Amino acid sequence: MDIIKCEKCGKNFGYEDTGNPWPGGKDREEARCPYCGEVAFTRMISGFIYTYKLDENGNKTYK
Repeated sequence: MDIIKCEKCGKNFGYEDTGNPWPGGKDREEARCPYCGEVAFTRMISGFIYTYKLDENGNKTYK
Protein backbone atom coordinates (compact mmCIF):
# COMPACT_ATOMS: atom_id res chain seq x y z
CA MET A 1 0.00 0.00 0.00
CA ASP A 2 1.20 3.49 -0.86
CA ILE A 3 0.07 6.71 0.83
CA ILE A 4 -0.88 9.94 -0.92
CA LYS A 5 -2.21 13.29 0.28
CA CYS A 6 -5.42 14.63 -1.28
CA GLU A 7 -4.87 18.07 -2.78
CA LYS A 8 -8.50 19.08 -2.11
CA CYS A 9 -9.11 18.10 1.54
CA GLY A 10 -5.50 17.62 2.68
CA LYS A 11 -6.02 14.18 4.23
CA ASN A 12 -3.67 11.26 3.67
CA PHE A 13 -5.12 8.04 2.29
CA GLY A 14 -3.78 4.71 1.15
CA TYR A 15 -4.09 3.13 -2.26
CA GLU A 16 -3.20 -0.12 -3.99
CA ASP A 17 -3.51 -1.02 -7.62
CA THR A 18 -4.04 -4.46 -9.03
CA GLY A 19 -3.47 -5.60 -12.54
CA ASN A 20 -1.60 -7.70 -14.97
CA PRO A 21 1.61 -6.60 -16.67
CA TRP A 22 0.46 -7.93 -20.06
CA PRO A 23 -0.20 -5.48 -22.91
CA GLY A 24 -3.69 -4.73 -24.18
CA GLY A 25 -7.02 -4.36 -22.44
CA LYS A 26 -5.89 -1.41 -20.38
CA ASP A 27 -8.44 1.11 -19.10
CA ARG A 28 -7.96 4.44 -17.39
CA GLU A 29 -8.75 3.93 -13.71
CA GLU A 30 -9.30 6.72 -11.17
CA ALA A 31 -8.03 6.88 -7.59
CA ARG A 32 -10.60 8.86 -5.63
CA CYS A 33 -10.03 10.25 -2.16
CA PRO A 34 -12.15 8.14 0.24
CA TYR A 35 -12.83 11.23 2.37
CA CYS A 36 -14.03 13.84 -0.17
CA GLY A 37 -14.32 11.94 -3.47
CA GLU A 38 -11.83 14.09 -5.39
CA VAL A 39 -9.89 12.30 -8.16
CA ALA A 40 -6.30 12.20 -6.89
CA PHE A 41 -4.83 10.61 -10.04
CA THR A 42 -5.60 8.33 -12.96
CA ARG A 43 -3.57 5.44 -14.29
CA MET A 44 -3.76 3.17 -17.36
CA ILE A 45 -3.84 -0.35 -15.93
CA SER A 46 -5.45 -3.71 -16.57
CA GLY A 47 -6.94 -3.81 -13.09
CA PHE A 48 -8.38 -1.60 -10.38
CA ILE A 49 -7.22 1.04 -7.91
CA TYR A 50 -8.43 0.56 -4.34
CA THR A 51 -8.33 3.45 -1.86
CA TYR A 52 -8.52 3.29 1.92
CA LYS A 53 -9.06 5.65 4.82
CA LEU A 54 -6.20 5.53 7.31
CA ASP A 55 -6.25 5.49 11.11
CA GLU A 56 -3.90 7.61 13.24
CA ASN A 57 -1.13 4.98 12.82
CA GLY A 58 -1.36 4.92 9.02
CA ASN A 59 -3.16 1.56 8.88
CA LYS A 60 -6.14 0.80 6.63
CA THR A 61 -9.61 1.23 8.06
CA TYR A 62 -12.60 -0.54 6.57
CA LYS A 63 -15.44 1.66 7.88
